[in-house]
Amino acid sequence: MKKILPWVLPLLRTALFIVVGWLLVIITNQSYSDLIRWWTPLCTVYNLVTIGILYFVCRYEKISYKSLYNPKNEKLNVKKTFLFTLIMLSVGVGGMVGFSLLFYRGLPEFLVLPIPIWISVVNLLLLPITIVFAELPLYFGYSLDRLNKQTGKPIIAVIYVVFFYALQHSFIPLLWDYKYMAFRFLSFLPLMIFLGIQFNKKHQLKQMMVGHGVMDLSTSMQVLIMSIL
Repeated sequence: MKKILPWVLPLLRTALFIVVGWLLVIITNQSYSDLIRWWTPLCTVYNLVTIGILYFVCRYEKISYKSLYNPKNEKLNVKKTFLFTLIMLSVGVGGMVGFSLLFYRGLPEFLVLPIPIWISVVNLLLLPITIVFAELPLYFGYSLDRLNKQTGKPIIAVIYVVFFYALQHSFIPLLWDYKYMAFRFLSFLPLMIFLGIQFNKKHQLKQMMVGHGVMDLSTSMQVLIMSIL
């Protein structure tokens, strides 16, 4: 089981987004387009589920959850973390803007829609916090680290994990449109490749977690602003 889990867990979030999204359409009797506005609070719920699964996986393997993202109790270097966050933002925003211009001639407005203000306020805090303890420990701290050791070929491990890390974005929010799914996948692929290479070099997630948190804080802030307006 320990050898199988690193291969299976990268598929977890993609499967979660698809299954729950499909169930919500059935339960609420709304269309996929109608549910798009709820993708950020839904993502927080998915993050909590992911963290819970990782927690039980760690218990099964008799390791601490903290060991996935901070195995040596290393302290953050403020200057290096700030610079790394700027690079992450540059790569992430560059990929998003570049492919949005290619596919839609501009950033698609349907990705940032208003929701009840109190939910957007709560999610302003929860989304950035939960996502950094869900995605990076899952894809890199757990799967990539173990696949590197199993295969002995970092390039194979990076390609496998990065592919599914980028792929998950094609299904959150869930919309069965091939143009949209290709746009989401390609938009995040440059950042995922960058992070995968960086992790292989340094095997340190804390800087990435800070950078990722800042990126998702900006996303939840946009939703809050739209909800207020």
